[in-house]
Order: sequence, then C-alpha cells, then structure tokens
Amino acid sequence: MKKILLVIAFTIFITSLISCSKDFKVTYLEIYPTELTTKLDETSQLSFSIVYEGGDFNDPNLIQVDWQSSDASIVEVNDSGKITAKAIGVADITVTCQDLSSTCTVTVNDTIASDSDATITQN
Repeated sequence: MKKILLVIAFTIFITSLISCSKDFKVTYLEIYPTELTTKLDETSQLSFSIVYEGGDFNDPNLIQVDWQSSDASIVEVNDSGKITAKAIGVADITVTCQDLSSTCTVTVNDTIASDSDATITQN
C-alpha cells in the first residue's frame, strides 16, 4: 500500500512541475478516489488520470492541473493534490485541466470507527 501511495505521490509531483500545452485537447480527466472519508488533521494524496488527443496517458511533458477545494476551512488542497482535513464536514476537491474537471467528495470526521475501537463491557 505504501509503495502504491509513493508511486502516486511521485507521479503527482512530477506532473505538477510540467505545464499543460494548449496545443493538445484533453479528452479525459478523472480523479482518484472519487469519495474519501478521513479524520480531522489527517492528510491524504489524491491522484488523477488524464488523456489528451493524440497523446498518451499522463504524458509528463503536457500535464498541469489546477486543484481547488469547495471549502478550504474543511479541506485544504495544495498544488500537487495533497489534502489536509481542517474541520469536521464535507468538501469537494476538484482537479481541472483545460475544460475538463473531476471531483472527489471528502468527508471529515473527528474519528473513523474501526473494530479496534469497540468497547467491551462486563455485567
């Protein structure tokens, strides 16, 4: 899992450094994941796939995207798609290139329940 996240983060970092040429039309853009639930103060890395007319997937010579949060007081996003949960609530993170965009809905909770959080009570 860590290797996958590292590869995704590296891909995002490289692609954020390169500009998107207006000579090519983007035909497909999708953010990953499309929904995410996280804890307050946690960070996560979002990624995307992009295809342009006459080009390959994720050609690092052509990609520059813009990242936006619908509510930065709940979830902030930086230029490489790294999000930080700032407050409890829901915000959409949108990645855009040319005239295409894709959105991830991020839900921030104070805790995320797991099996290990269960309390055992004896009578």
